[in-house]
Amino acid sequence: MIKKRCLLLVAALFVAISVAFATEPQVVVFNGKKYVAHTIVSGDTLYSLARTYGVTEQDILDAAKDISGETLTASQLKLGEKLFIPKKEDKKPKRSKSAYRTHIVEKGQTLYSIAKSYKISVAVLEEDNPTIDAQALKPGTELNIRRSEMGYATTEEIERVERERCATLEVGEGYHEVKPGETVYSLSHRYSISEEEFLQLNNLSSSADLKAGMVVRVTKSTAKSETVDSPESIVADTTANDRRTIGEWFNDLFTGDEAADSVELKPVDVEFLTLGRHNRLNVALMLPFHINDKVNNNYVDFYKGVLLAMEDLKADGYSIDLSVYDTEHSAQKIKELVDYEDGLLDANLIIGPVYEDELRYVLDLAEDNNIPVVSPLADIEAVKSPVLFQMQSEDSRKYDKFSDVLDGSREVVMIYASSNDKSFAEEIKAEAKLAPMRELNFVFNRESYFYRRNADGSNGETVDIKEFMRTQTAKAFVIVADRDTDIDRILTTLSSTRASIVDRGFNVGNYMVIGNRKWSRLANIERQSFFRNNVAFLVPYHAKRSDRAIRIFDGRYIAAYNTLPSMYSYRGYDAAMIFCRKMYEGFGEGFENESFMPLTTLYRFKYEDGIYVNTEWTLEQYTDHFRIEIR
Repeated sequence: MIKKRCLLLVAALFVAISVAFATEPQVVVFNGKKYVAHTIVSGDTLYSLARTYGVTEQDILDAAKDISGETLTASQLKLGEKLFIPKKEDKKPKRSKSAYRTHIVEKGQTLYSIAKSYKISVAVLEEDNPTIDAQALKPGTELNIRRSEMGYATTEEIERVERERCATLEVGEGYHEVKPGETVYSLSHRYSISEEEFLQLNNLSSSADLKAGMVVRVTKSTAKSETVDSPESIVADTTANDRRTIGEWFNDLFTGDEAADSVELKPVDVEFLTLGRHNRLNVALMLPFHINDKVNNNYVDFYKGVLLAMEDLKADGYSIDLSVYDTEHSAQKIKELVDYEDGLLDANLIIGPVYEDELRYVLDLAEDNNIPVVSPLADIEAVKSPVLFQMQSEDSRKYDKFSDVLDGSREVVMIYASSNDKSFAEEIKAEAKLAPMRELNFVFNRESYFYRRNADGSNGETVDIKEFMRTQTAKAFVIVADRDTDIDRILTTLSSTRASIVDRGFNVGNYMVIGNRKWSRLANIERQSFFRNNVAFLVPYHAKRSDRAIRIFDGRYIAAYNTLPSMYSYRGYDAAMIFCRKMYEGFGEGFENESFMPLTTLYRFKYEDGIYVNTEWTLEQYTDHFRIEIR
């Protein structure tokens, strides 16, 4: 526990080392760091002090630990004691730019949900929007969102403040959380109000606007005690002993898996610029060329691919300026670029940054100015924005092209070894629910053996793979093993067994192998066995060097850079060719019906779950005629 005398001794030490006095507040320096000496008064909390001095609560706790060597907790704040708070250094002024962005309130949104979306405190929202009714936001209301505060409040801070605010309110006093299955009819019946009154109370235009997870107003009237339409309602019995408070409800809500990320940030009225043929396009390319002070050659390759695309576009008569920024795989670096680089503000198109957790600052700029942002490599999970385009194939569509294999027309045979790719196995099982399935274990001990796999993963009885493969039932073997030596041995065993059966004059049942695209990273797999076993892969990018388009690209790339291109090079070329052209042609309503193939990989974009995503995967089928078929 930090004691008063300890703080006084530390303060005296500060004065002995270096003290910078000001009329208010007093600033002291310790070990080269500046601190504000704050005297605790009634009402001070860690949260309020953090907001006042522009730091985080953790900054204050860390400072106390550094200075005194003891841990401070919120309960240890004592009136009249001094607390030394890190001094937030003045930053260089930002470029001239509006201090606020505008948010249009949508149906069902609350000040709390909007605060979580922007990672900004409710108190700041209320301060910047003094005329709003925080308890009844109307759809269409314009809110000021202070740019300098966005991203600084954590979800935990916002939730804690909301719990404290709601701790004394009771569910029966006019609020209800909508559960799955509840309707306007069931809730209005439960709370003895008309459907029209319920819709009016919650600014809903129809029953379709009611969504599970919304917090809605009801009335202060007591809920009916008879059975209601939805058995999942959270409102407890109305007796004094059983009634729960809103604060208790929030505690339950925040422990759920879906609550924290249930609010989707979705700006409205996005209309991208369409350039005339002879106008100049400004493109910003944001890539992590350096990561931990080391050059990342993958993104250098991507950049080289973009440069070749620029050559082709300019040859076609387009005028394009390309500005390149090194993001260093740092969200803070990206924030600085957005704040201080005027070239980004002038951009009509942004390609990058690469990683999902670095997108938020770029999207803020892009949404304000209707700039398309192309995420070239990430499979985006949480970030939502209608200006965002994901080029990486969407995971939810991965097995669409295997639908005729996993639909029950083939027996699916899962083959495990001592080390396995569990996620791959789970994906296949989820897609092959209708297919007859068998699971085998593979063991190599100078010879290859297969065993029936028991429920606990152990070996059951031996399986004669020759007899198994002679059955005429069409099969899809799925090799779950993840070590290259095991994969190679399983493929070799399957192909040699097949050859042995055919040599003896017997027929082999039709079979194929569903491969894992991770195999491309493994060194000790004989690629000839892919053809002998009809191996099929799903890949997000296909570039066969024998294709004419790839041969031409490779020749140009080698001539320019004296090295072979990588998959990053091809993706860089594709990104620039697709989206630079669209800036001149216009996105329009037909964009989702278009297909793009700059080299040999197909792209189709659909607006799904708040962003535009590429829905196309490529199926590479290796055939026993030593050909690779693509679909």
